[in-house]
Amino acid sequence: MPPTTSAPGREQIAATIRSCLLSAIGSTMAADLIAEDTNLFDVGVDSMNMTELLLQLEQRFGFMLAPEDLSSDLFMRFGNLVSFVESHARHN
Repeated sequence: MPPTTSAPGREQIAATIRSCLLSAIGSTMAADLIAEDTNLFDVGVDSMNMTELLLQLEQRFGFMLAPEDLSSDLFMRFGNLVSFVESHARHN
């Protein structure tokens, strides 16, 4: 029986998040410079573009963030955000 297409894999999620992140912060930096351990605040994330980023991720991955989902840890490392989106994308 062939595998069914389910939620996107981690690499695909990471690539989409990189694209959304660069769009939200208005950066032209190379997406491959954003690694698992990249601090998002160091690449220009602030409270305004964080909101834009989260809205893009909700639309792209089809989930709604609850206020209790938000924490500064979510943005401390790119890998944290990828893991968060990965877990929410799989549950919807």
